Amino acid sequence: MKWIRKSILKSVVVKEFKQVLRDRRMIGVLFGSPILMLLIFGYAANTDVTDIAMVLVDEDRSSASRDFVRRFTASGYFHLAAFPESPDGASDLMDRGEADIMLHVGRGFSKRIKSGRGAEVQLVLDGTDSGRASVIMSYVNRITGSFSFDYLEDRIRVLVVSRGTGGLRMKESVGLVERALFNPDLASRNFMLPGVLGLLIALITIMLTSMSVVKERETGTMEQLVVSPLRPIEFVAGKTLPFAIIGFADICVVTIITIAWFRVPFNGSFALLLFSGILFILSTLAVGLYISTVSRTQQQAMLSTFLFFVPAILFSGFVFPIYAMPVPVQAITFLNPLRYFITIIRGIFLKGVGAGVLWPEMLALFTLGAVLLFFSVRRFSRKME
Repeated sequence: MKWIRKSILKSVVVKEFKQVLRDRRMIGVLFGSPILMLLIFGYAANTDVTDIAMVLVDEDRSSASRDFVRRFTASGYFHLAAFPESPDGASDLMDRGEADIMLHVGRGFSKRIKSGRGAEVQLVLDGTDSGRASVIMSYVNRITGSFSFDYLEDRIRVLVVSRGTGGLRMKESVGLVERALFNPDLASRNFMLPGVLGLLIALITIMLTSMSVVKERETGTMEQLVVSPLRPIEFVAGKTLPFAIIGFADICVVTIITIAWFRVPFNGSFALLLFSGILFILSTLAVGLYISTVSRTQQQAMLSTFLFFVPAILFSGFVFPIYAMPVPVQAITFLNPLRYFITIIRGIFLKGVGAGVLWPEMLALFTLGAVLLFFSVRRFSRKME
């Protein structure tokens, strides 16, 4: 005896599609909301530190101090916001949030540099946002180090020439050639947006599945289905298959917009991304089905979805790195399907790696989805019986 009768399954799937698609607002929710959320995340989830407002107090007013400041403005990260006469004026600007850093070049800067005694420059930084402050500090250290090295090199060259040691040649110093793999511009958008794809698919499939089943219970049609010849497995398959197809379509739409509109590089296989999406949807449908068994109303289903969804985001590595979490919390993240899917889509988008590298995550995703689906279907079948 077949577990699932094709004619029955087809009838349930068609009925579910008609129920979902006859409401135009629901169509907007299914396909419009992922696009809207992607646009919001695409423009809002940006942690790049640029356009840093710098207040300059230059008491030396020499060519050396101007060269030093020019390196900041020429970097593309800093712009001069004001030129107060004293550090006190700069403090007022920082208190009002109109400046990020204050650079104070004191008198005698040029003389001390040329004499080789070294010079100190005061840097005052707004540390309210520790992450932004750390990045700004790294910019400042790199610019200051480059300036010091160039002046040291010029000074050594002058000494060699003045002492007439024509035969003495300066050896080339150690040069650092930097190159970032997979994300050459180090753009945060390239890192964040592939992860957003996983969030959107999880939210849509979990919520729709859970609320669709609960809605049958609220409207009283669940009892009719229970006494009908419909088997529990056929009901589960008919309820989840439409949302799997919708989730699959959303993966295609969101991926195309991510690549075409936001110019996020896509270096991997689109077919592998779709296959991984199927494995991920298997897990999210199971979670949605389980939520439907513990919820009596649509409000409870919605609340239960968010109770699962928020920790799933935090433990996925989407925002906070998993390696920075305590060891017991890291162990919990292995039970989170979103963790594996985000690793897969970032690997496909940015690194361009294939199944030969991502098979552990894909295997974990399949195993987790199969186990979740087994227990969810079993619990749901008992509820129907």
